[in-house]
Amino acid sequence: MPPRFKELYKQTRSSKDSRQNRLLQEAQLRRLQREQVFMGKRLRLRAPQDSETESEYEFTASDMTGIIKGLEASCKAYLSGKHDERMDALQNLSVKLEQPSEELREFVLEGKCIELLVGFLTQADGDEKLQSLWCLTNIAASEGRLAERVLPATPHLLPLLSSSIAELTNQAAWALGNLAAEGEQMREQLYALGALAPLVSLLGAQDPVVLQTACFAVSNMARKPCSYFNRLFELDVPQVAAKQLKRFANDPECVAELAWVFAYLTAASSAQQVDCVLASGAVDVLLQCAVDAADGAPGALLIPIIRTLGNVAAGTDAQTHALVAKPGFVPLLVKYIESRASRAVEKETLWVLSSVTAGRKEDVHAMVNAGVVPDLVRIIETQDYDIKKEAAFSLLNIALVGECLEDLPNERLVREFVGFLRSQDPQLVRMGVQFIALVADDLDGGLGVLRHVEGAIDALENLVAVTEDDDTRAMVSALIDRYYGEDAEVAIEQ
Repeated sequence: MPPRFKELYKQTRSSKDSRQNRLLQEAQLRRLQREQVFMGKRLRLRAPQDSETESEYEFTASDMTGIIKGLEASCKAYLSGKHDERMDALQNLSVKLEQPSEELREFVLEGKCIELLVGFLTQADGDEKLQSLWCLTNIAASEGRLAERVLPATPHLLPLLSSSIAELTNQAAWALGNLAAEGEQMREQLYALGALAPLVSLLGAQDPVVLQTACFAVSNMARKPCSYFNRLFELDVPQVAAKQLKRFANDPECVAELAWVFAYLTAASSAQQVDCVLASGAVDVLLQCAVDAADGAPGALLIPIIRTLGNVAAGTDAQTHALVAKPGFVPLLVKYIESRASRAVEKETLWVLSSVTAGRKEDVHAMVNAGVVPDLVRIIETQDYDIKKEAAFSLLNIALVGECLEDLPNERLVREFVGFLRSQDPQLVRMGVQFIALVADDLDGGLGVLRHVEGAIDALENLVAVTEDDDTRAMVSALIDRYYGEDAEVAIEQ
């Protein structure tokens, strides 16, 4: 099923079909940009006292030669029982893989690096397996062509997911999670190799470290596009993860990782799948965790929780209403929109609000009555354009509820939306035009408000000349005609 997103503002006088396509593309882009900031691959780093990682410019060809010889000699040392030699060679390699040189990249791409590391997985004792896994994890965390070299090791990684040694299980899941972050093709290959079910089974782990890594891997496997998304629900991921949320509710790191699982499960799912997540009780636990979080709680905890709430709010009107009706939800949004402690949290919260205000009239009024409008006005008047843009979606939605428009500080807002007309961002330009048109058409004395804003008509006339969007040009032309029309003076005086 294609991704489904809440419309960010209601129907205007432009073409409905083209507008819906634009909104879908814009919502997908906004979501993707957020994901790239907070999710990705994870290197396994040595503790500072164990490692003094050199930059690749300090790593010489002779160093690489020494590592290769050490690894090859270590493989031959099994019969002689030289455990320390093998450990030294693997630890040295894992350190250099934190910032691989060109010589080391070449060894991974063209040499026997992966073959040697897999050899340690199949023959070595637990300590040597762990060091080999550490190396494979960091290779998988590198750029795509290096990560692809780790894929053939997957059949040797999967049995370790059920190891009785927690460190081996954790490191194998970590390596697979890095591979899953590489992209759609890699995820499909991992699924074909049977990686999904054993990773999902780790979500039930009682060890918090293993649980966190399992969540990282499953979250990356749950990224769309993927052909097996429905399989996550067949494997009861929402129910298992919800149970773990309740068990580890007092562990912020576990809550954050579990929240990412739900963020991806709800990101592009069907209405029935979102209902499944709601029925699991996970949203209630996540909401309570966010409400209970102390002031100044890290974004690492709050972002995935708010993202999940936003994905649910972007569902059907019934799902949005169910979320708004939950105790603590509305005050939580107000709190993080008022707070200026975290720009990222504020931006995510504004995104949630934009979906809520595109829903039922009673949900819009719930937010207005909670006092969110003054903060939205403050943001749109004082913040940078990326934050203004998020606030503008909600203000436009609120204005579209007819009885709310006259209660807004419209002259102040028109001044800001006129500023959007000069932006290079087509989305901001469209919102500027739509808000100005709404005020002019639906507010008594709206043309008078427009006349009082300095530079408004000049900005509109300039936009007609430069815009390439036919819908925008038509709407602006109609505004200008009304502004200069023979009825304009009468309308303004009234």
